[in-house]
This record gives sequence, C-alpha cells and structure tokens, in this order.
Amino acid sequence: MKKIGIEINLTPFLAAWLMLFWGCGVRPEIRTPETSGIIEERGVWLNRSELFLPRNDLIHLLDSLKEAHFTSVYIDTYFKGCVIYPQSKYLPQYPDVSEPDILSWLIPEIKKRGMHVEAWVGYGFYAWHTKDAAQTSDRGAFLTKYPELTAIAADGTPYLHNKDWGDFFSLCPANPKSHKLLGDLFVEILKRYPFDGLNLDRIRFPNETFCFCDYCKGHFKKDTGLDLKLYEKGSEEYRKFIEWRKEQLTGFMETNVPRFRAVRPGLCITFDALPPDMMDSHAQPWDVWLGKGYLDAALPMLYGEYDFENRVKTVRQFPKWDMIFCGIDAHNLSPDKVQAQIRFLKDQGARGCVLWYSGQIRDDLPYLKSGPFSRPAATPLRN
Repeated sequence: MKKIGIEINLTPFLAAWLMLFWGCGVRPEIRTPETSGIIEERGVWLNRSELFLPRNDLIHLLDSLKEAHFTSVYIDTYFKGCVIYPQSKYLPQYPDVSEPDILSWLIPEIKKRGMHVEAWVGYGFYAWHTKDAAQTSDRGAFLTKYPELTAIAADGTPYLHNKDWGDFFSLCPANPKSHKLLGDLFVEILKRYPFDGLNLDRIRFPNETFCFCDYCKGHFKKDTGLDLKLYEKGSEEYRKFIEWRKEQLTGFMETNVPRFRAVRPGLCITFDALPPDMMDSHAQPWDVWLGKGYLDAALPMLYGEYDFENRVKTVRQFPKWDMIFCGIDAHNLSPDKVQAQIRFLKDQGARGCVLWYSGQIRDDLPYLKSGPFSRPAATPLRN
C-alpha cells in the first residue's frame, strides 16, 4: 500500500519538535511538494570504477545523481571472483579497493539522499575472469575449491572467451551445489549490509554451447532420455535442450529467492535480463520469473541502437510491463540518443529505465535534469 506523504514546513519550532519525535524512534515520512505524483524508476549501475574514486569525488557523484532526479543506485558488490567488502566467508575482497569497507558509509549516504539502493551482484554464475586463461592456472576461490562445478563448453573448453575482455570461468548453472554456493554468498551480503534490494545478474548459461560437464550430461540423460549434445536448431531435441536448461535456472530461483526475502521483509529482487532474442540461447526465461513473482522487477539490457524499438515492443507484451525498466547504454550513446530512447520508453508506457553506467553518464546529467528527468520522482520499487 502506498504511504500517505506529509508535507512539512520545517520552521525552527517544528524542527525542534521533529528532533524530539525522531529521538523517540518514530520517523514521520516527509514529502516535499515537488516530489508528489511521479512514480518512475530512474536507476544507474554504480560500477566498481567509481567505487575506487576518492571519497569526496564519490560523494559529489551521488549529489549529482540526486540533483538530476535519479531514484535508485545499484552498487557493484560481487565481480571477478571477489567482493567489494572485507572478511567474506566465501570470497576474497577485491585487492584494489581504495577503502577497507566502502559499503559501511556508501549505503547510508545514498539513503540519506532519498535514493533506493541495491546490491548489484554483477558476475552471477561467472566465478572468475582473466585476460588470458593460458597464462594462469588461477580459477578463483569458488572453482579452486570446487573444480567439479566448472561449466564446460561442448568442445571441452572450461571458459567463455570474449575477444575484447578475455576469458570467463563459470559455475555450472544447472548444478544445485552452484545454486547453494551463490545463494549463500548473496545471503551473506544481505545480512551484512542494509540494502533495499538485491540486483541479480548473469543468472544464465554462458551461451548455448554450455554446459557439458558430467553433472549436466548425466542429469540431461536421466531427465530427457537424450544424450547431451548440440542439436540442430528447430528440432524437437533442441527444444528439449533449451527447456531443460531453463528448468535448471528456474530451480535456482525457486530455491534461493525465498532465502533472500527471508533475510529482510520488503526486500526487492531485481534482475538484469538479456534482450528477448537472447533468452533461449542463455536459458533465461525472465518473463516467466517475473510473472511468477520470483522477481519484483526486470531490467532488460537493451544496449545500443540495434533493434531497440522492436525489442521494447516485444518486452512490452511480457507480464508486468509496469515493472520492466529497460537498461539504456549511456556508455556508447550520445546524450541526444539516450534521451530519445527514454522518450520512446515513456511513449510505450514504461515506468522508468536504468542507465549503464555510472562512469559514463556525467555528460548526460544536465540534459536528463532539463529533459526527461526534469521533475523529481519516487521509484516504483518502494511501493
């Protein structure tokens, strides 16, 4: 139920009364006149590159986001086989952090500015990254301890190669042991820090050539009666292959989402989703997960200009369109094109968007503030 706001003119007398009132542990909701009426998600992924800035620079960025009427910040918390915070039971702290425990002050600073804040667990099943797997035997904490959980491609390669970024090692997305391992890590994050939500990412298979580990071979055969191999697209066997992989990731949602929500009543679960044309190849039926209530909101990453409008029109037909906030690529698009995509989303009835990413939006901020974000808003994630 939406809370009723109270407009308060903070006269000196009333300010003193509020200090006394708050000191008793009761905090009335303050709503200024200019924030009334607009419910719209305006989020940004706060990438680790900004987490390594001097504290004053990061504070200035938060102020700039608030001034441009952003509503939500998704903090990069888990990446490259590491976490941003100290003394995790499961993973090491990223070695290049600029402060020992940045989340201890960053989360309160974001909330102090009235913005919603989530833990963006960006690497998901991707347990390790290296620029060249041939140059190191390191596989990260998870896969060093549990090498049997390594996802294997059909040709036997134990990683996904990206020509621009290097090699990504993944946990087997089908194995319940991988599900528990990630679930335990995410529960630790939620118990450790007062996030408003958990922003899931890379809950998927690396691509359609994964996974051919022993677990997947044995359980695919047991469940379908078929040998696990690359089947011809469009065949009945291929359909079973795609559906089986989707069922395994739905198992992750069924098992872990209740665990996450049990940590903190009212916790939001959001999801960084692939475009609709990539959902089958990566076994990511996020429209089903949203419809079933595993997710509170989906953030399909419709980056760049490629087929943007058609992709939007496709996801507009999915369940809960009002809780689908498309990701826009402020990294590679000009401010004019970013604004044009936001306007198109608004024309389609979308209730917001999320921008990729914090390091590349500074040139967009004045245009957003004077354009599509000209009036303050409240995020739908709080309703």
